[in-house]
Amino acid sequence: MGELLVAMNLAYNTTIKARARYELAQQGPGHSLPAPCEAVRLWHALACTWLLQSNKRFWVGIHCHDYPQSLLALKDPPLVLFGEGRRELLSARGVAIVGSRNATRTGLGHAHGFGKAFAKAHWVVVSGLAEGIDGAAHTGALEATGATIAVLGCGPDEVYPPHHAGLKQQIVAQGGLVLSEYPPGTAPQAGFFPRRNRIIAGLADGLLVVEAAMRSGSLITARVASELGRTVGAIPGSIHSSQSKGCHDMIKKGAMLIETAQELLDEVQASLPVFKITAMLQEDDNDCHTTMNCSMDTDMELDEELSRVLQCLGHEPAHSDTLAQQLGLDTETILAALTELELLGLVLGESGNRWVRSNGVF
Repeated sequence: MGELLVAMNLAYNTTIKARARYELAQQGPGHSLPAPCEAVRLWHALACTWLLQSNKRFWVGIHCHDYPQSLLALKDPPLVLFGEGRRELLSARGVAIVGSRNATRTGLGHAHGFGKAFAKAHWVVVSGLAEGIDGAAHTGALEATGATIAVLGCGPDEVYPPHHAGLKQQIVAQGGLVLSEYPPGTAPQAGFFPRRNRIIAGLADGLLVVEAAMRSGSLITARVASELGRTVGAIPGSIHSSQSKGCHDMIKKGAMLIETAQELLDEVQASLPVFKITAMLQEDDNDCHTTMNCSMDTDMELDEELSRVLQCLGHEPAHSDTLAQQLGLDTETILAALTELELLGLVLGESGNRWVRSNGVF
C-alpha cells in the first residue's frame, strides 16, 4: 500500500473513530490499520490525479519529517495536509491575521496595512482566504512581495468564496502556500471552517484579530492560539461598532491592545520556538514601526469648506445628512465635499452613506 494511501486511510477511514485515529497516529508509522474503505480509495485516486497536475503540489502526513512541529501541540492535529506552493513555509515563522467577513472599510484597511507590514519584516502572513479581513491580509502581504499561507475550509482544488480564485492563484504564483486538511474533491461545508481555524492558530507564532463581533469565528481562533501559548493581540475600534465588541472583550480578558505591527512582533519574537529561530530569515523590521492610525498630510492645503467638513468628521461613522445639518449645508454640497476628500485619501465612505476619517493605511 502506498504511503499516501496509508496516510489517507489513517486520516479519513470512517470505520475508525476519530479518537482511535489519533491514538494510532501516536503509535508511529508502523501501526496496523483496517483495509481502506471505498471512500478512502476514491479520495486517494482524486488526490493522486490532483498531485500529478503540478510540481507545486504536495502532501504531508503526521509521520513525515517535515510535518509542521507547531501543529503537534493541537489536541487534534490534522493527520494529512495537502498543499500547493512553497512547502518550506510549513515551518516558517508567521503571524496570523483574522477577523470579520463583514468587515468595515476601516477594518479592511487595518488588515491590509498590517499584512503588508508583517510581510515586509519577513514574517509569513497566515489567514483563511475568507471574505473581508482574511482577503485583505493576504492582499497586503502580496503587495509587499512577501509570503502568505491560506488555510482552506475545503479541498485544495476548491475555492471559497469563489471570487477569491484569482487571489488563491496569486498566492501560489508569488511563492506563498495554500493548505488544506481535506482531500481534493471536498466541497466547502459550514462545519469545516471552525476546524480550519485551529490550523491557522497552530501554524502561526502570534495572532492578530482585526475586527470581530461577539460570536465571531475569529474568537475561536484566538482561544485556540491562547491555549497553545501564542501571543494574541486585537485592534480596538469604536465603542458603538458591533464589529469591535469581540476585540474589546479579548482585550479586557488579557489580549494585547495593538496599535503597530512592531508591538506584536516584539512580543512574538520573544517566545519564538528554537527551530524557527535557527531558520529565521534575515530581518529588516524598520517598516513595522508605522502606527496604523490616522495619518494626515498636514502640508495639504484645503479650501475653507473642505476643512470645515473634515474637522466635523471623526473616526466614528457619521451620516452625510447629519454632517449637512451640523454645518448648515445642503445634501448635494456635503456629498460633493466628502467625495473630494475621499479622492484626496482623507475620508472613507462606509455603508449606509456614512463617513469616517481615513485610517491612513491605504
